[in-house]
Amino acid sequence: MDIIIVDDNKNFRQTLESYLVVEHRHNVIEVFEDGNQLIDFFNSPEKRYPDIILIDIEMPNINGINTAKQILWRNRYLKMIAVTMYEDRAYLNELLAVGFKGCIFKSNIQEIDKVLNIVYNNQLYFPEDIQIAAY
Repeated sequence: MDIIIVDDNKNFRQTLESYLVVEHRHNVIEVFEDGNQLIDFFNSPEKRYPDIILIDIEMPNINGINTAKQILWRNRYLKMIAVTMYEDRAYLNELLAVGFKGCIFKSNIQEIDKVLNIVYNNQLYFPEDIQIAAY
């Protein structure tokens, strides 16, 4: 799969990229440190569409939720998976409303290949213990 990674944590980006490429033989086509870079990428004529975008939902400047809203507004067919370490701040209803196809907690990142395959095959994947409402 062709994958884009968006995460503000440099160590996590590098580790995830290496894990996806070396262990699972995926093709990471771009890596960005914030949502603005992803938005700029999709506004450029040189953009290359990935199979899946893995995006952190808690980032400075513009978070993953607002980034996804801007990207998916023009590219509804893109498959985005929310990545977060904040299990208590990932809300199923919000992610579905924005257009995310899945979510994975960083504590379960070893399951990333399973999640990628589920979403790639046009199914949704959300952890069983994800919060239902943001109230």
